[in-house]
Amino acid sequence: MFQRSSSMAQVSTRLIETLDLIENRVELLRQQAIEVEKEKECLIGLIETVASHKDLKFVSEGEKEEIQISADRLMARCLTVEVRVSTPRNASQQEALSEVDQYIEEELLNRVKADLCGSKAVCEAFLNACVSEPKGPVDLRFQSKIIECAAEDQKKIRKRLESLFRTIEHTQNNVSQ
Repeated sequence: MFQRSSSMAQVSTRLIETLDLIENRVELLRQQAIEVEKEKECLIGLIETVASHKDLKFVSEGEKEEIQISADRLMARCLTVEVRVSTPRNASQQEALSEVDQYIEEELLNRVKADLCGSKAVCEAFLNACVSEPKGPVDLRFQSKIIECAAEDQKKIRKRLESLFRTIEHTQNNVSQ
């Protein structure tokens, strides 16, 4: 019969403690990378807002061109930052995520330019499918797929839809002015 010596137990304990510390650092790294991803998205949104701001109609053509050149330069620099945090998912979660992305692409993004009001309603129904207490109609097909996604993906999709909803509202406000 095999018996562990006390020194073997100490080594094992020390290695497990080291792995626990490494796990904490890995989780911190993932959180920091996610924050960098969010900051990049925020900066891209700000650049897009400035580049299409309604007050640009009050500046000269030369100033508009200068603003556009600066916005393009900043956008290009921002897009050089690539951070990716992968979400572990099984085959059914991967398939559900693909279907959710397809719904967003086909039912929402392809519709925005042709029907801003309709796309806002679709976006709202998709958003309501992502929350536990919806504030309006829910797209049940979308909801059935979002539920099958990994929890991390569900959060990202909700944030993406919230951003799209704000963009649609902003666009509607600019068009109506």
